[in-house]
Amino acid sequence: MVLASAAVSKTGVRGGARTGTARPSQARRPPSRFRPRCRPAAGERRAGRTDAPRRGNVAARSAASPPSALAPPAVYKAACSTAEAKAKYSWDKTLVLGFLAGSLIGIGALLCSVVSGSSPGLASSDPGLASFLKGAIGLPAGLSMVVLTGAELFTGNVFVMISGLLAGRVKAMNLLKNWFWSFNGNFAGSVFVAFLSFLACTTSSEALTAAVTKAAVAKVSMSFGVLFAKGVLCNWLVCLAVWMAMASNTVPGKLLGIFIPISTFVTLGAEHSIANQFLISQGILAGADISIKQFLVGNMLPVTLGNIVGSAVFVALAHWYAYDLRA
Repeated sequence: MVLASAAVSKTGVRGGARTGTARPSQARRPPSRFRPRCRPAAGERRAGRTDAPRRGNVAARSAASPPSALAPPAVYKAACSTAEAKAKYSWDKTLVLGFLAGSLIGIGALLCSVVSGSSPGLASSDPGLASFLKGAIGLPAGLSMVVLTGAELFTGNVFVMISGLLAGRVKAMNLLKNWFWSFNGNFAGSVFVAFLSFLACTTSSEALTAAVTKAAVAKVSMSFGVLFAKGVLCNWLVCLAVWMAMASNTVPGKLLGIFIPISTFVTLGAEHSIANQFLISQGILAGADISIKQFLVGNMLPVTLGNIVGSAVFVALAHWYAYDLRA
């Protein structure tokens, strides 16, 4: 009997559990209310889940993107690396790129001639504004095209190759080879554009013919010392334009960096050997009484020497001393 009662008792407990009979503890627990979880609206971000990774991605992208401008010591190192690359160019590559550079500088100088020669009234009434207009229009465009196409301009190569030589990245023979072929390529390109503009009758009007011949005669009529000093000032500024273009990692920054020094040197009346290759050739074709000796000895020689000194001393040597020797 006792065993049967125990069995019945156990069976009843098991049966109650199976039939859903609540335990005492469960019976006292109040029924829970249904609380629906609201999902975030479309496009809404959950705090703590997506914000932190996205902020991290933005920071990573910012760290990976290059700065908008290089620091001056980095620009000097970039110039030395550029010299090392130029030293590996074959002579014909340097010659062809030099021809293109001379042509582009010639186009810029032609633009300058047309704008200034077509404004005689402005030159007489406001010579300062006329000089600034001449400086702002032509040669900044020419050097911008040279820099952005990778052409070989002799005056810029003076700074680049001497920087590489002082840093021990190139040899003297590499420098001389680059200077020789880039200078001769520039000369060929400048004279070619002068002939092309002559055939196109670009300066065939009476006012423009008078302006370009007068400018060419003036360039071969100054003394050796004056032309040398003007050449120093010119290429100091031209190579600063190349420096500032190297410093910027954006095209607008390069254009602005070129515009400021180039418009300055043209407005001040400084002398650029490659631009003069075009301007004097243009004047001769327009009828200026200038001999080849006057062209080469009376202008090219002193201006080229001044260009070399201005770039070598005040850009290459000065920055080598500051950022390499005393670094």
